[in-house]
Amino acid sequence: MKRVWIAAAVVTLLAGCGATKHRVVTVGAYGNYPAQTITGAATPAECSRDGNAFARDGLMLLAHSGASAAYPADLYYSILREDFADFEARGCAPKFIGGALRSRLTARQRAALVADLPAVMAKVVRAGLA
Repeated sequence: MKRVWIAAAVVTLLAGCGATKHRVVTVGAYGNYPAQTITGAATPAECSRDGNAFARDGLMLLAHSGASAAYPADLYYSILREDFADFEARGCAPKFIGGALRSRLTARQRAALVADLPAVMAKVVRAGLA
C-alpha cells in the first residue's frame, strides 16, 4: 500500500511539471480492489467515450443491484468508480455523462443510479442531467 501512495505522489509531482493539461485522479481502495492513479486530458471524443462507458457500466450496476440480483454489484461499482475517475482525470464537463445517461437509461433507472452513487459522483451526474 505504501508503494501505491509513493507512486501517486511521484505521478502527482511529475504531472505538475511541463505544459501538459493532464490531470491526475486517485481512486481509493475498495474492498479487494487496490487504489489506482489515473491521468488524462480532455478531448470531446474521450469525454464522450467516458460518458458512454459510465452509462453502460451504470446499467450493469443497476442490473446487479437489488433483491433479484444473482450476485453482489461490487465489481460493477468498482468499474463505475474507475469510469468516473477517468472522466474526472480528463476534466470532462458533466454534460457528457448526462447526455449518455439520458440516451441509455430510463428516467427511473437514472434516478435509481443517482440514489446509489456516492455524493461526489451523484453531484456531477445531477449536474450533467440538469
